[in-house]
Amino acid sequence: MQPCVTRENPNYDADRRISNARFDYKPASICYCENEDDVARVLSTAKPGAVRIRSGGHQHEGMCSGNDVTIIDISKINAIEVVNVNGLWTATIGAGARLQDVYKRMFQDRLLLPGGGCGDVCIGGLVQGGGWGPYGRSLGFTCDQLRGFRIVQADGTILDVTNLDNDPHKKLFWAVAGGGGGNFGVVTHFKFDLAPLTGPITSFTVSWDDRDLTGPVTNEWRRRFPPDGDLRLTSFCRLTALAGGATLDYPIVVAGFFLGDQSNLEHILPILLPTTYAKKRKVDFSRVDTVGTSFQHSEYQPGPPQEAVSDSDLTDSDLTSTCDGTPFPHKVSSCYPRVTFGDNSVEVIASYLAASGTEPTARRYLSLHSMGGAMERLNNRSCFAYREKRFILQYQAWWGNKEQKEVGDRCMKWVKDFREAMEPHTEGSFINFPDEDLPASDRKALLRYYYRNNLEELIRIKGQYDPGKLFEFPMGIPTS
Repeated sequence: MQPCVTRENPNYDADRRISNARFDYKPASICYCENEDDVARVLSTAKPGAVRIRSGGHQHEGMCSGNDVTIIDISKINAIEVVNVNGLWTATIGAGARLQDVYKRMFQDRLLLPGGGCGDVCIGGLVQGGGWGPYGRSLGFTCDQLRGFRIVQADGTILDVTNLDNDPHKKLFWAVAGGGGGNFGVVTHFKFDLAPLTGPITSFTVSWDDRDLTGPVTNEWRRRFPPDGDLRLTSFCRLTALAGGATLDYPIVVAGFFLGDQSNLEHILPILLPTTYAKKRKVDFSRVDTVGTSFQHSEYQPGPPQEAVSDSDLTDSDLTSTCDGTPFPHKVSSCYPRVTFGDNSVEVIASYLAASGTEPTARRYLSLHSMGGAMERLNNRSCFAYREKRFILQYQAWWGNKEQKEVGDRCMKWVKDFREAMEPHTEGSFINFPDEDLPASDRKALLRYYYRNNLEELIRIKGQYDPGKLFEFPMGIPTS
């Protein structure tokens, strides 16, 4: 293990950087750990509440860092080992492995793990939050494929935990698989079941430029894509507010991945969008499961518009994606539809977007991520609390420069007001898309958005494995 990076180190500013440039935290040290012993060594001198765990730095509320804390960076624990035993494929993956590297390795052996949608995200934070991804309707959340993990406890003890009935730490498995990263210890490795990839994977994007179609497209997507569509198809619907200038040519997008060939998908799409598909501006297809191609959808999570470049240092960045490692300031929030979610709910979405003013150096949008299928199946592997939901709503705002305080304030307000407008139609929140600013009287009330009735059991497990409150942080599960 190399010496930890401190404020005196010339690389300190680069090393303290996290994905959300809205935060400018100054940790006391950043410790790059290469194995479990390194992690235990750092924990032995760490102070309660002053430890943060960072695999890729993509926690939207910046909770992988903080002022005057010790960051345990596990990005160097990133090996990917694929094994076939009697025809059953498994993979042991270091918590710091990037999803683009995981997909690339899986595709080499024609295998599939339902990871996330952003290639620069690391497996560690993804799976601990449940893990929504582009193959979820066929294979479930990422945590549904989890067989076991290695974790370093607060006292430095290293545990190998499985979901087997005779494992004394089976409840810890349940808590880690969906309870959110950083709560119960430092997980360094995960073991997953893998599925065979028997055919091609086709990426698709259907785009519309007529904003009057916001309601019709959204209604056809929510009625047919999540509940009734082919389980080989996992998709998202993105609805974007005006950005100003010529940015974002297509304000309405339905896109995703299909476990099959293009000809089958071309037959399915007009059925799932019976009135709006013919009104599209364009449709694009591409093959994504061959090594050397892009493993993330180009429309999955765009960043600020091109107009932001003149006001920031993003000249060499790909502003159409937030998955290339560039830190953009942003605000994210999320929720799920209530059972009463219907046409009137979609009318609120369309009206709010239509009334949103232009924001030339920011991009603001609502993404709807399809669920259902394998994600809906109940199991005792995970504490994920919203399996019955048909989709996730994710409010997003991305702007070009953290120094643009007025722009940032307007974007933050846009997300807050949008979510509040949708409160009669929605509930809960997704821990991988966290929002510290949800209305709550205390931390337990805030966490109940994410864990529902599982919160009390998670608190009990946290108290058992971290009684000294070493892994204490603002949105963390408390010990009591």
